[in-house]
Amino acid sequence: MASRRGDLPEDLGSFAPWIASFRLSLQVAERSERTREIYTDAASWFAGWLLRETDIRSWAQVTRDELRQFFAHMQEIEYARGYRNNIGRALQAFFKWYAEEEDTVDPFDKFKPPPPVKVGAEPKPIIETEQLAALIKDAEKGKTYEDRRDAALMRLFAATGCRLAEITGLDLDDVDVAKRTAVVTGKGGRTRTVKFDAKAALALDRYLRKRSEHSAAKLTKALWIGVRRNVPMTPSGVRQIVKRRGARIGLKVHPHLFRHTFTHNWLDAGGAEGDLMELNGWESRQMLLHYGSAARGRRAQRAYDNIDVMRGV
Repeated sequence: MASRRGDLPEDLGSFAPWIASFRLSLQVAERSERTREIYTDAASWFAGWLLRETDIRSWAQVTRDELRQFFAHMQEIEYARGYRNNIGRALQAFFKWYAEEEDTVDPFDKFKPPPPVKVGAEPKPIIETEQLAALIKDAEKGKTYEDRRDAALMRLFAATGCRLAEITGLDLDDVDVAKRTAVVTGKGGRTRTVKFDAKAALALDRYLRKRSEHSAAKLTKALWIGVRRNVPMTPSGVRQIVKRRGARIGLKVHPHLFRHTFTHNWLDAGGAEGDLMELNGWESRQMLLHYGSAARGRRAQRAYDNIDVMRGV
C-alpha cells in the first residue's frame, strides 16, 4: 500500500520500533507476507500522517480524535470507502496488538472505520469518452517536456487500465514501444505484461525523445522524471499530475478512474472477461463485479436490441 501513496517519511521516529515489532508478531503468527506488508504499511502511513499533521509522537497518545481526523483526510484525498475500510481493519489489528502489549486502551474500542462496500453494490464512476478525449488532447497540444510526459501518462493509464503504482514504477527496460507492451509489477510483487495501443506508443515515443534531453536522463532508469527535480516521480507526484490536468478542463479525475473506465470500455465492447482478468492482474472473478458495475445498466440496455426476447411474437 505504501507504493500507492509514495508519501511515507524515511524516519518514523519513536513509532518505528513498534511497527517492526508488529511485523515480527505477524510473522510468528504465520500471517502471509502480503498481510504483513498491508498491515505494517497502514501503520507506517498513519504514523507519517501523525508526524506531519499533529503533535502526537507516540502510539500511547493516539485517541479516537486522531483516528477520525485521519479517515476524514483519506476521504478528502478521494480514497474509496472500500480502501478506507481496508486501512481501518489493518490499523485495528495494529492497535489491538499494541493494547495487549502495553496493557493500555485501544482507541478502536469505540471507533468504527468506514464499513466495507458490498461487491458490485455501488456503480463505479467512469471517465466519459468525450471527457477522456478532452483530457488527452489538452496535454497533447503542447510540445514541452512536461506536456509530452503528461500526454504519455494519460494515454498509458487509459490504454492499459493499470494501477497508479504500476504505472509509476515503470523503468525504461519495462517498456517496449515497438511491441506496444509494458511489464508492470502489481500487488504482491506479481509481474504481468500489458498491451497499449498505437497512439499510446506514439505518445511514449515522443516523451522518450524529450526524456533523453533531461538532465537526469543518465542518472535513473525510472521512466517518469519530474520537471524541476532530477529524481524519479512518486505515486503522489503522478496523482497530482492527473488531478492538475483534469482541473485544467474542469474535470475532477484521479488515476484509479482510468482503471474503472478501461474495464467498462472493455466489457462494453464485448471483450472476454478472462482476458480482462489477465490484463488487470485479477485473480478473483469478484473483481469483475466490483469494477464492471460502471454503467452496467447502459450496457444491458444496448445488449437488449441484440436479443429477441419475444421470439417473433
